[in-house]
Amino acid sequence: MKKLLSLLTLTGLALTASASTIDVTTLHTAGPFKVQQPLLIDSLNAAQKKYSVDALLDTPLSLDMIKSGSTTNSKSGPVSSSMSAGTTSTSTNGATSLMLAGFSFTITSYVNTEVKVNGPRLYKIFINGKLQSGKQGLQPGQYEAVIKYVADTTDLKVYLDVDNEKGITILNDTKPGKRAFTLADNMLMKRYSGLQVSPSGKYALVGTSWFNTDGKTEHRTIIIDAVSGKTIRELSGWVTWMPKSDKFYYSKKVNGKTQLIAEDPVTCNETILYNDMPEGGYTVSPNEDYAIIQTTVEGPKKEDGVYEIINPDDRQPGWRNRGSLSKITFSNGLAQPLTYSDKNLWLNDVSDDGKYIIIGEQDQDLTKRPTELMSVYRMNVETLATDKIIDRQGFLSEFSLIPGTNKLAVVGSAEAFDGIGRNLPDSLTPNIYEHQLFLVDMDTKQAEPVTCDFIPSIDRLFAKFSNTLYFTAENADSVSLYRLDITTKKITMVKQPAEVIEKVSIAKAGNVMMFTGCGACVSSRLYTMNMKSGKITEVDYLNKDRMDKIEIGTCQGWRFKSKNGYELTGHVYLPANMNKSEKYPMIVHYYGGCSPTSRRFGGGSHYPAHYWNALGYVVLIVNPSGAAGFGQEWGARHVNTAGEGVAEDIIEATEWYADNNPFVNKKKIGCVSASYGGFMTQLLLEKTDLFACGISHAGISDHTSYWGEGYWGYSYSEVSMANSYPWTRKDLYVDRSTLFHADKVKAPLLFTHGTADTNVPIGESIQMYTALKLLGIPTAFVMVEGENHGIMDYTKRQKWINTMVAWFQRYLKDDPSWWNTIYTPKDL
Repeated sequence: MKKLLSLLTLTGLALTASASTIDVTTLHTAGPFKVQQPLLIDSLNAAQKKYSVDALLDTPLSLDMIKSGSTTNSKSGPVSSSMSAGTTSTSTNGATSLMLAGFSFTITSYVNTEVKVNGPRLYKIFINGKLQSGKQGLQPGQYEAVIKYVADTTDLKVYLDVDNEKGITILNDTKPGKRAFTLADNMLMKRYSGLQVSPSGKYALVGTSWFNTDGKTEHRTIIIDAVSGKTIRELSGWVTWMPKSDKFYYSKKVNGKTQLIAEDPVTCNETILYNDMPEGGYTVSPNEDYAIIQTTVEGPKKEDGVYEIINPDDRQPGWRNRGSLSKITFSNGLAQPLTYSDKNLWLNDVSDDGKYIIIGEQDQDLTKRPTELMSVYRMNVETLATDKIIDRQGFLSEFSLIPGTNKLAVVGSAEAFDGIGRNLPDSLTPNIYEHQLFLVDMDTKQAEPVTCDFIPSIDRLFAKFSNTLYFTAENADSVSLYRLDITTKKITMVKQPAEVIEKVSIAKAGNVMMFTGCGACVSSRLYTMNMKSGKITEVDYLNKDRMDKIEIGTCQGWRFKSKNGYELTGHVYLPANMNKSEKYPMIVHYYGGCSPTSRRFGGGSHYPAHYWNALGYVVLIVNPSGAAGFGQEWGARHVNTAGEGVAEDIIEATEWYADNNPFVNKKKIGCVSASYGGFMTQLLLEKTDLFACGISHAGISDHTSYWGEGYWGYSYSEVSMANSYPWTRKDLYVDRSTLFHADKVKAPLLFTHGTADTNVPIGESIQMYTALKLLGIPTAFVMVEGENHGIMDYTKRQKWINTMVAWFQRYLKDDPSWWNTIYTPKDL
């Protein structure tokens, strides 16, 4: 039999026989497999059943055998040429021939389906490896059907009996091509979890993680050649490069003690750096002669059963614990404590000569904004002489030394250092999440703003060299990599082949840069750059095998001038092979916190645009007022507005796009987002009848209750309600809370929420859902047991995502079948 491609690689071709059946005209077959009658010692077995040749159908036979079979037309009969037409395969001695026949099909909408067979007398049908038992509801996705049957006929006919044939595609190997994007594709995509280039630039550590088909998280760490991408060896866990030599270090238990070990990546030769390390995190010094240990000092235990909360944050597990630092010298084994404090301390950086470390300290003052304050110290690790560089400053988030200078790079909001980074009218308050970059002179303690006129929002600081700093920044709906010249303060975008830069690592020798990146329609890839020539080479395409089999839609940017005179932007995902003469329902999505909805491909995404595309939806992404990455003034629109202006932007953008693209069904538009975005969904449905339905995940409904109850309620309100409090701004906290306008909701609204949400407590959904039920407004509430602000469990996330699309199918496609299958109607 000839070898053939797996069905998973074949293209779709819908073959319709009638309104309720779809003929399968091409099958993969394998067999015949001859099965002998067993020795009949007794007439009955232990279960008191009499033997019948029919039982031979139950003979174990791997369904995977179908993958190495051949292709045949079902009308001619998938049987062995050694068998004559019309004869039975059962011989006089009870031998039977079994056959396998199979095909694949995809579904882009929930539908009740059954595979049916005419011809053989005895057969069993398996769908994705599970025995079929009558018509069943199948969720969108790809399915493999295998018929196992007794080969007693040459006349085999296979067809699908369906309630609705629309959106069902038989995969046919006569037309090679690609298949639709499925939820499994979204969930099983691999992600880069770590990237580190060795000091010389010769090697790189690459970490990946993914869900397996059982829903368990798997991890892989490999060492590769940084130029070619060739795998050198695989490791059992994540490690860290030594700062100077091309060795990596890690800890392991030996005879009850924790050893710190350095290992050569090629020879595997080990060097014990220290034989009895304390528990904690380790950072080896640039000269590799000592390590800084970050340990946790446990705070006072809470009294059993009944205890006092001493701070709003004291509700958080571990809040009473504090970080402390020690230095362990490898040559003499001395473990020198470096800090002793009731404040939380952590290591920020180590100078290139190993002489100094930068220590961060966290403190609080709840009586005024900002409530969180940070101090930064420079300590001489030989003498412990310490200089305070920054004293109890607010609005800061990251610090980093710049080698060869006396400068400290600091990331914070425009309000940091008494607002020297502001580029706003006095009437506006900066958005804390619109991050700026400052340079602090460690001798004079003076801060200098660098990015006042730089539009993107600083994301993360990466590599730093003498007079040069590399960082990523939210650049509208992209994430880009930049280089800062410390002397001239000139910022230059680094050449890059991806819309969203994820992880970056640069060799200490400065000759090799590696980074991972993706795009709206491109899953994550790994690149290496020769920093002298600027040449970029792709060295790994993480999901290539999967992506090569998938046909995804397209993503297009859009922009227009709003009625208020400013430009609104976003992007739109269009289904593959869409017919623009037809009308498509549309899903509108917008940011949840302050970060913009980026062009990140989104393997494992909670809001998978490509999956929605495959189900037949246009997906419109709007980045309205208040999102970071569009400049200080744009981000400031998030502050003290409680959604006013933001909602109008979303409504106007949606109307504009629908009006200018006739393939959008204006009567079938839904909206969805989470957290602050969940609040926006509620607000949108109160303001307009543009949307046919909406979904609010973990949404805020009462700004006052969220402010007081969420773990970060009052601190997030320092961003969104800056210098405003429930007792000073009733107009914000009450009048602009959706709960107090629940009677204005104009469309069906679904609430979903994790029961263990510590960010936005589940009561925010409960009270709004209750209000709508009392008002008789169509609503539903789905609780996800044990999940926090995001739905992380594999199985629960699958059901949660399908819950959302079943809601959209119910109201945007007028088809409640999927919803009613997941949540059986109950007459109570």
